Amino acid sequence: MSTSTEPQSAFSGDVDPTVYRQYRSISSLAVTALLISLISLVSILAIAMVPLCIIALALGIWAVITIRNNQETQTGTSVAQAAIVIALFAAFAGTSRYVYEEYISLPEGYEVVAFGQLQEQPGQQIGQAVPDSALALDGKQVLLRGYVYPHSQKTGLTRFVMVPDFDTCCFGGQPKLTDMVEVRLADPLKVDFSFNKRKIGGTLRVHPNLKRIEDLQGVYYELEADYVD
Repeated sequence: MSTSTEPQSAFSGDVDPTVYRQYRSISSLAVTALLISLISLVSILAIAMVPLCIIALALGIWAVITIRNNQETQTGTSVAQAAIVIALFAAFAGTSRYVYEEYISLPEGYEVVAFGQLQEQPGQQIGQAVPDSALALDGKQVLLRGYVYPHSQKTGLTRFVMVPDFDTCCFGGQPKLTDMVEVRLADPLKVDFSFNKRKIGGTLRVHPNLKRIEDLQGVYYELEADYVD
């Protein structure tokens, strides 16, 4: 009785196994990896899609291993390898573009400010609407990253409200008061509404008392902007 643990060929007899290789099926795992890797190319423009690159990379590697273990019945190594290359390229290009735009390609003379600095801080006094971290920025040249709040006018905007994300403004009503910055663009600057994140710089004005504006309850922050990207 044989106790050999060597893998047995899927083909036996006098027929040359190479004859059957033309009938091997392409690995569905490799095809899936390739499709996901192609979709992951959008991560070059949207960093949030980078997880797709990781999924495509993992599936591609898995496909290569599976095909090598089943060479007599499966093919598609080149497809899986293409998926791996595309996924790596998309992840590298997307990450590089994000780092460049967010941390390298910045105008000089502006202090980069996160919306978190304008929001309620730990230990903030009860009843204090504007945190000390925001009050300290009053009158300074700052650079904010955010989105144009949806408005009836879509093009040629010279005045609008900027928000940190679309979650609150588009799916939960009006954003929190400390999530809104009224932006007034210096002539001849103008912007159009889009779902793209923008970098806007200028002089920040902080109003400890709520400033009333049209269509909204009001704002605590106003940005006299002279830079738009």
